[in-house]
Amino acid sequence: MGKTCLKDIIKVAKELKADYLKNIEKEENKELYISTDSREDFNNDKIFLAIKGEKFNGNDFALDCYNKGCRYFILSENLKMPEDTKVFYYDDTIIFFIKLAREYRRRFDIPIIAITGSCGKTTTKELTALFLSTKYKVLKTEGNLNNEIGVPKTIFNLDKTFQIAIIEAGMNHKNELLRISEAIESDLILINNIEEVHLSNLGSIKNIALAKSELFNNAKKNAIAIINKNSNQVETLIKEAKKKNLNIIEIDIKDIIKIDNQTFEYKGIIFKHNLIGDFNLNNILSALKIAEIYNTDLKECSKILINYKSPKNRMQIININECMIINDCYNSNPSALKNMINYLSKRKENKKIAVIGDMLEIEPKSEFYHREIGDLINSLNNINVVIACGNYSKYIYQTVNCEKYYFEKAEDTISKIKEFIKKDTAILIKASLGMNFNIIIENIKN
Repeated sequence: MGKTCLKDIIKVAKELKADYLKNIEKEENKELYISTDSREDFNNDKIFLAIKGEKFNGNDFALDCYNKGCRYFILSENLKMPEDTKVFYYDDTIIFFIKLAREYRRRFDIPIIAITGSCGKTTTKELTALFLSTKYKVLKTEGNLNNEIGVPKTIFNLDKTFQIAIIEAGMNHKNELLRISEAIESDLILINNIEEVHLSNLGSIKNIALAKSELFNNAKKNAIAIINKNSNQVETLIKEAKKKNLNIIEIDIKDIIKIDNQTFEYKGIIFKHNLIGDFNLNNILSALKIAEIYNTDLKECSKILINYKSPKNRMQIININECMIINDCYNSNPSALKNMINYLSKRKENKKIAVIGDMLEIEPKSEFYHREIGDLINSLNNINVVIACGNYSKYIYQTVNCEKYYFEKAEDTISKIKEFIKKDTAILIKASLGMNFNIIIENIKN
């Protein structure tokens, strides 16, 4: 992780009107690594930034960091610290962190691409990084570090060797992406799609679009907004992009000519891939458009796409005794689950099993969307077995007409799933992350 300097910390403190002892300004050229983890080793070259979350309070560990050798702190509680410490006090240390990342980002004159959307953010980010890596050294968001803490951490990984950066940005509340946008100061923003997720916090699909479009804020002059014409709320996104004077590029899935399930043509070039489901063509198209904008050779992209493998727990195919396990248990929402049910229906295996856990954060329409999944399964008429798990998935269980089983907890489903692990069978396993379905995958793999 790159170093900040006390000069930048003091600048942000003044901007936020944070409290600190003015004699710190004598050390303004001192460089410091930022740590948000009190378990790390500390010395005089680190500053501990305490984050107060729902399950922990970083301020509680400030003295532990002091005892390890830390002398510089950014705290949100007015703790009495030893006299030889230099402390900045501000009630929202996350926004302090975001603004420090902004100052660090300004040291690098490279394009930064911000990617968001309701579904497929990580896949699109990974594909974009793959394509751009044929020409540039790329920094990308690792794992799921796409929130108000993860984005600044990614930006602090920049160094002079990187030529371009790709930041994945997620949210589930209003104003999250507005705050995140300040750290990124994007050159290009992609909104891949808008679906009915996080309804419990945002209320309507239009509000979801407005929340996603917050990422248009703080963009660089002449920045580009890429908007998927096939998404919901396109007019809302275009309107918000125009407010920010962004250069708008619309992409359309019709630009891709599908040849078969693993092959398509784009701009006269044949591409082969190993991704599952036609819905992934939108993710590939988004990544290819970004690659084009940054003058990447599409022929080189076509050569490398065939090597792409989905990230862990995202549309992974696992072969167990000639039974195809489709592991997509990282997260779930109505659109993504429908896509995967349709994909399962089209598979060639003789028997098709859907193991479905709750879709979370879609209140107050949870019952409606879960019953809608049940209706979809009934209409397809070739899903042989449904194993439903969770408070809301009971509505799927109640709706479907096929062979069905219901369990309250993920671990309770395992023995039943194992009964169906047989040759010529496909088993889809999908749920929101909070359902802890990863324990199912780990158990059946072992």
